[in-house]
Amino acid sequence: MVDFKKLRVLVLVFFALLIVPFSNSFAKEEAGLGSSFSSASTDEKISILAEEVERMKNQELFGGEIGTTSKGFGPAASKVYNTSMGLAIGGYGEIYNKAYLAGDNADKSDAYRGVFYIGYKFDDEWSLNTEIELEHVDESYLEFAYIDYDPAQFDGKLGFRAGLLLLPLGIINEMHEPTTYHGVFRPWVENKLIPTTSRENGVGIYGSLMDGMVDYKWYYVTSWQQPGATKTGAGMRDFRGKGGSTVSNEFANVGKLVFHLNESTDVGFSIFDGEINPSGVAKVNDSNASVRMLTSYIQGEYHNFEYTALYHENRFSSVGRLNNQLTSSTHNKFGKKQVGYYYSIARDIGSFFNTDWYVAPFYRYEYLNFHDEVDASAFENSDYETQYYTFGVTVKPIYNIALKLDVTRYTDKANLGDSRTLNLGLGYIF
Repeated sequence: MVDFKKLRVLVLVFFALLIVPFSNSFAKEEAGLGSSFSSASTDEKISILAEEVERMKNQELFGGEIGTTSKGFGPAASKVYNTSMGLAIGGYGEIYNKAYLAGDNADKSDAYRGVFYIGYKFDDEWSLNTEIELEHVDESYLEFAYIDYDPAQFDGKLGFRAGLLLLPLGIINEMHEPTTYHGVFRPWVENKLIPTTSRENGVGIYGSLMDGMVDYKWYYVTSWQQPGATKTGAGMRDFRGKGGSTVSNEFANVGKLVFHLNESTDVGFSIFDGEINPSGVAKVNDSNASVRMLTSYIQGEYHNFEYTALYHENRFSSVGRLNNQLTSSTHNKFGKKQVGYYYSIARDIGSFFNTDWYVAPFYRYEYLNFHDEVDASAFENSDYETQYYTFGVTVKPIYNIALKLDVTRYTDKANLGDSRTLNLGLGYIF
């Protein structure tokens, strides 16, 4: 009688032997099939090969597991780092509907973002990571594209990075996948004051120290670009070069430190420091204004309550030079100092409904003041002092999908400077 169990093992071994020449994992002793495999008995070899085939059979076709963040990036963006070799494909998307609860405003529905991460793990030390984004259905961007070099001898303490880099500023600029934060929209402090998503061409180093308790990054990148004439001082989004044919007369230093106080608590600090590149009406040899951006934050969990608190400020030097080239309106000039902060709190109450779904009511308060300080040529504009109050719920039936509902109240001191919106959102990662 044929022993089908042994026959099945022999078939697995046969296919494994066919795969061996094409699999790097069989060629390196690190994979466990080096000299120890050569000296193993026939039965031990069959067992090892059967386990390896089973592992390969269960491995996802395009890269490693999702759910583990790495190097400060979101879970989908980290997919290439959780891949042993070859191609990794991931992504995320978000769709929303915004309805005004009062006033004569047009509501809005938008397939906001569809993003693909395409990475390639060349070997244990070299990898490529890219993000290609479609916005509003018909706009496309290269969000980042960089090469990592992780020398084995440094054991994660020092790595090197070059390309179009996502700047390590605040929280959301790197960790911006929709399942990682509450609210249909990203925090406005990390949208207007820290212009998410900011990316520039450059080089940098990164690593983890003290047994993973401290993560650091330092980049040297093309600095902010001077925005075009008539741009007003309500934010920093128009300063982004985005890596596309940007002026590179001036470079900036960008750094970040994150302290992992325990398994659930992180404290972070980031800085951007650089002169503003000339563009538009500015000339290359003109004196440049500069900007220093400082952020500190804490986020974690305490007695099942999730919390985040972040403070950020932008300080301009020689802001008069910048304002003279942008606008003559004293009310709309850039301030010498912009400040903003927010805090949020949430709690998963899914267990109260006898479900394993993640169901988290949340509240977030945000304050932004674009004219916290102004120079002598500008008038302090109280309309530039804004607040956001957002409360809602985030529901995750599974880890990869987030259903969001919230109500946001926005206030400033202008006429009709008080509005409320009902926002519905769908986010996913893969």
